[in-house]
Formats: sequence, structure tokens, C-alpha cells
Amino acid sequence: MPKSAAEFHVEGLRGLSRNATKFLRHHPEEARVAVAAALEAAATQYGVGSEATEVPEHLKPFVITRPRDAEMLGVSETSVRLKISRTTVYDWIEKKILIGWKSTKRGLTIPAEQILGPGKVVPGIEQLLEIIDDPELAWAFLSEEWPFENEVMRPIDKLKTSKVEEVMDAAPSFGTAIT
Repeated sequence: MPKSAAEFHVEGLRGLSRNATKFLRHHPEEARVAVAAALEAAATQYGVGSEATEVPEHLKPFVITRPRDAEMLGVSETSVRLKISRTTVYDWIEKKILIGWKSTKRGLTIPAEQILGPGKVVPGIEQLLEIIDDPELAWAFLSEEWPFENEVMRPIDKLKTSKVEEVMDAAPSFGTAIT
């Protein structure tokens, strides 16, 4: 158990530097975001994913997990599926028509499920990325079940049925739930 709120223990890492402790005390909101990102990186490094038992219960809200069976594509495969050029894939990501983010394993990671067919992606991506401006976090929101007015379902499934407004109404809550 940590000695104070400013200490932690993750896979052999203990304590915080004096500067980090000072930052936590004076910038609690920014610290929460930074800690969440660090915990996600650690979870990825140690192979923690959908196996919820590997993440301590009190840390689960800070760790973004993606379903292991979610298909992620690179730029080349995305361009083939959309029947557009690789340059257009990059352009669509920059214009927020398509969700994609830089990854360490390959250039860009692009969730396949947002592709509906040649030249078609789910509606609402641009609006969502205005609310949740980090593409990876936006995908985490889209791919996890979320409580809507009369049902619980994944926002990506709502977008596939053109229920863009319902998803946009729910998106700001995701940001406050994880920060």
C-alpha cells in the first residue's frame, strides 16, 4: 500500500521524483491525464488487455483496453479496403474523416471497423474528433459499450446506423470519465 497519495507501485516501479510529486499537487487534472497515459503504456508493455483480472480493480478506470480481436490496419491495407490512394488515407486522417494514430510498431494504426466499404467510413468521425481530439481515445470510446438513453451498446454501432447525434451527446462524458 502506498505511503501517501503521491506514491505508486507498478511492476517494480516505486515512488515519484520530487518534481513529479510537486506537479501532482499543483496540477491534479493534468496529472490524472499523464498517469492514465502512463498506465496505459505500462499495460500495453506488459500485455494487459481484455484480461481484466491482470489490472488491479482501482486502476481499471485509468487503463484503456481495446478488444484483442479488434482488427487494426496499416495505411496500405486501409487504402486497398477503401479503394483510395495511400496519400488520400493520410489526407483523410489529417482532415479527421478517418481515425488513425501513430504507433510504435508501424507507421499508423487505423481501426478497420470504421470502414464501411469502398470510399465509405462511418458518419460522425469528424464531429467526434472535435470532442475527443485524441484519435486513440476516440477509438476507445467508439469501441467500448456505453450507456445510451434506452440501451447499452458500442458508439461505433450507433454511428453505423447514422445515430450521430446520440454519440456526440455521449462523447463529452467519456472525456470526464477517464480524466
